[in-house]
Amino acid sequence: MKDFTVNRRSTLKLLAAGTGVLAAPAIIRPAFAQSKVVNITTYDKFVPQSFIDQFQKDSGIEIRIRLTDDQGKQYNLLTAEGAAPSTDIVTVTGHRLSQFMGSNLLAPLDTARLKNWDKLGPAYKGAPQLTVDGKTYGLPLLAGFEGLARNTEYTKASDSWEIMFDDEYKNLTSYIVSDFLSIVMRYQGSDGDYVTYENKADVAQAATDKARDFMIKHKDKVRKYYDAASEVQQMFVNEDIYLAQTWSGPAAKLIMDGHPIEISVPKEGTYGFLYSFNVVNNAPNADAAYAFLDAILSSPEIGAAMTRQSGFASAFDGVDKVLDDKERAAMALPPEQVERVQFFSSVNRAMKNEMIDKATAEIKSA
Repeated sequence: MKDFTVNRRSTLKLLAAGTGVLAAPAIIRPAFAQSKVVNITTYDKFVPQSFIDQFQKDSGIEIRIRLTDDQGKQYNLLTAEGAAPSTDIVTVTGHRLSQFMGSNLLAPLDTARLKNWDKLGPAYKGAPQLTVDGKTYGLPLLAGFEGLARNTEYTKASDSWEIMFDDEYKNLTSYIVSDFLSIVMRYQGSDGDYVTYENKADVAQAATDKARDFMIKHKDKVRKYYDAASEVQQMFVNEDIYLAQTWSGPAAKLIMDGHPIEISVPKEGTYGFLYSFNVVNNAPNADAAYAFLDAILSSPEIGAAMTRQSGFASAFDGVDKVLDDKERAAMALPPEQVERVQFFSSVNRAMKNEMIDKATAEIKSA
């Protein structure tokens, strides 16, 4: 399998292009062919309830959703189920695609079966994160980045990640440990995505250990480590924290809801990602899966609803014209900050995952 990286030009195109309540999780039963059912594993607030209701009415296909909050959980489930998966569609980030493909968990997307394929934003057709050996392995959904979120009423402006370690904000910050570790490595001048550390395990380990030790030293700044977007949103709303490393989506949602939050990309830079819907290899309801994918592409209003719920930038064409000024502003970045976003690569993921996971456990237990 040919691996891929994402250059700065494609990063800028994807970010520039992007500018209800979820269905209650249903129990996904053991896999067997059910032409009127589609089983989807996805994140909270990714599929609008209004779309679910209309799709089920028009198609007669029942949508069953299993919520997830972690790529690794999806991967482990599919791996355990092997050739008899219980889900038809999963939600994968571009930089994790090679891991799923390496275990033969995803099927190439037959775009000829999607009459609405042309309704993707131009920058997302053939997105490099989802293209391997000329084949497409997912329907682009939403793009985002890791940002510095701050309560503008209680914090000073800053263009550096250094503010997360300022004594002034002791016990007032929060982050996802594994995600922030990569950011800290970048802050320290190391490669937080491990691309340049291929076949350099000793260099990678030294850089990881340096970031780990720095985060342990500054644990007193952290109110709580979080995992789910709803946790960091609630901490901001309750004013339990003033600063956080967070995905752009949850922060943008707070801004759209009128909270005094700002999201920015500090001068040291950050990492971006692209979510996609992916058809599972041996999906028990492949026809229903394609009907679902084609329907969700059918209107920019659907993409706009997904953006309003998640806060992430849509991959669908025309969504920017549906969003209002406040909603567009919540996701807008100055050009110089867009330049600081580097999309995660799939290169050297095994080394990165192993070292990050080990360091994360050590930080939490310190």
